[in-house]
Amino acid sequence: MADTEQLKTYRGNCHCGNFVYEIDVPEIKSAAECNCSICSKKAYLWVYPPPSSDLRIVKGDDNTLTSYSFGTGFASHKFCPKCATPVLCSAPSAPPGRQLSLNARAMQGVNPWDLELTPVDGAGWGGTYQPPKYTGPEPSADIEKAEIYNGSCHCGAVTLALKSAPLDKECPGSVSECSCSICSRNGYIWVFPKREQIVVQGRENLGTYQFAAGVVVKTFCKTCGVNVTNEAAELNEKQLAALQDFMREFHAGQKLQCGLNLRVLNDYNVKDIKEPSRSTFTANIEPLYVNP
Repeated sequence: MADTEQLKTYRGNCHCGNFVYEIDVPEIKSAAECNCSICSKKAYLWVYPPPSSDLRIVKGDDNTLTSYSFGTGFASHKFCPKCATPVLCSAPSAPPGRQLSLNARAMQGVNPWDLELTPVDGAGWGGTYQPPKYTGPEPSADIEKAEIYNGSCHCGAVTLALKSAPLDKECPGSVSECSCSICSRNGYIWVFPKREQIVVQGRENLGTYQFAAGVVVKTFCKTCGVNVTNEAAELNEKQLAALQDFMREFHAGQKLQCGLNLRVLNDYNVKDIKEPSRSTFTANIEPLYVNP
C-alpha cells in the first residue's frame, strides 16, 4: 500500500464488548475469504493491516481472548470466551504483512455483505485436516429420503449428526444469514430443523451466550470457538410474562426447533447450497445493540 494512502480509524470488538481495539488502516472495501478448515467453520473474512499499523487495545488485554492453535501451531486464532466472536489471528513467524490478521466481521462500520471477497485456497496449505468423527446415535426424526450429515467444531470436542432432506442447491426449507449484531460478527449460516433431527455430543464442552431479551442461547465450543447452535433459552413464567407478545411467540417457536450453523458440517461446502436468504428483521428488535 502506498504511504500516501489516507488512513481511517476502525474500532473492532467482540459482541459482549470485553475486548475492544482500534487501528488505523486504509478504508476497508475488500477482505480475503479462506477455505481452510478453521476459516470456513468460523466464517473469517480477513483484513491484513500494513506492518506499520499500530493495534491499540482500548478494553481488555491479550489474556481477555482465548487462543486456539492446531497443526504446527503456526498461528493463534483468538476469540472471546464469553460471546465466541472470532476477533483476530496472530502468526509472529509469518512474513511481514501477514503476522496480524483481523476479522472484518468484528470491525465496526464494516458490512460483511458489502465487501469484495478474494478467495484464498488455504485448504491446499500444509497437511490435510481430518474432520472429527461423530460416533453417537442417529437422530430419531422420520424423514423420507433423508440424508445423515455429520458435523463438529474444529477441535472435535463437540460432534453432531443432522438428519435432513438433501442439503443441495435445491434444498427445501429456510437457510438464512442474519444482519443482527451477533450473527454478522460470528458469520452463522442458519438452518432450522426440528429438535429431533439433531443429536449433539459433547454438550458439556459448549459455552453459551445470551444477550438483549435473552430468548435464545447461542452455543459454541469452549476450546476452539466454533459456533454451533441457536436454541430456545429456558425461561420461567415471570421471564416469559415480561416479554413482548411477539417475542413470546418467537420463543415458543424456537422451542420446537434447533437452529444449526451449517458451517459446522464436515465434508460439506456451504457454497453448494442455494443462495441463503438475508434477513435484517432481528437487527431492528429492541433493545438495539450499541457498539462499545
